[in-house]
Amino acid sequence: AEERKKSASDAREAMVREAAARRKDAALRHVIISEKRDKKAATFTTAGVPFPFSSREQFERSLRAPLGKEWNTTASHQSLTAPKVSTVKGTIIDPIAIHRKADPAKNASRKLKGH
Repeated sequence: AEERKKSASDAREAMVREAAARRKDAALRHVIISEKRDKKAATFTTAGVPFPFSSREQFERSLRAPLGKEWNTTASHQSLTAPKVSTVKGTIIDPIAIHRKADPAKNASRKLKGH
């Protein structure tokens, strides 16, 4: 029984050593790199390369282009930083339509069921 326990613990130790060797921070002392997937950041990443680009490097190079006044002409800077929606001062802006799942009137019955 002890031999079996030792062999199981040895196998576990070997498995832990192999897993530790596969880590990104295995060769780095005093460093711990989190390998967890960040769900919030994942919404901003693309699965592939967008249409006009043929490689990942091209796409990343286009994102690195600065938008500031110092690096672009005045006209291009204004077009790059212009708001998507513009209105005249004093104009009434209609509220955004509430999605049916977020409508508080329809969800009121759900809240009452819990009490």
